Amino acid sequence: MGKGPNLSAIGSALDAISWEWLNDNHPQLAEAIETEVARGATPQMVRRYVVQRTERIELALRCEQAASYLVEAA
Repeated sequence: MGKGPNLSAIGSALDAISWEWLNDNHPQLAEAIETEVARGATPQMVRRYVVQRTERIELALRCEQAASYLVEAA
């Protein structure tokens, strides 16, 4: 079976949407994620931390996507 497209353009768009959403709805959290990514945190580290602190899976996934956006933009 052949390999299909990796759909990375969709992933990048979703990451950007999450970054915009965080900036609009939780600007302090967006700023904190930006700071931690600049310090070397990976998107997975951000997700794990948010889950451990809040137990809010949806928010953690949104934060992970936003962090991925920042990593891609760097």
